[in-house]
Amino acid sequence: MTDFNNESVAAIETTLNDVDRVLERLRVGNYRSCQVCQAPIDEAELITTPLLANCPAHPELA
Repeated sequence: MTDFNNESVAAIETTLNDVDRVLERLRVGNYRSCQVCQAPIDEAELITTPLLANCPAHPELA
C-alpha cells in the first residue's frame, strides 16, 4: 500500500470540499451562476470544469 503524505491528504480534502460545495449549489439551484456576481456560467465551461464556481470575470477567486 502507498503511503500518503500530508500534501496528498490536503489535496484530496480540498477536492472533496469543492465537490460538497457544488452539490449544495446544485441542491439550491445556483450551480450555473457565478458565486461572485451571479452571472451565468457557460454550460460548456461547466462540462469541462464541473467544479467551476465563478465566471471568467472572476478567475482569481476560482
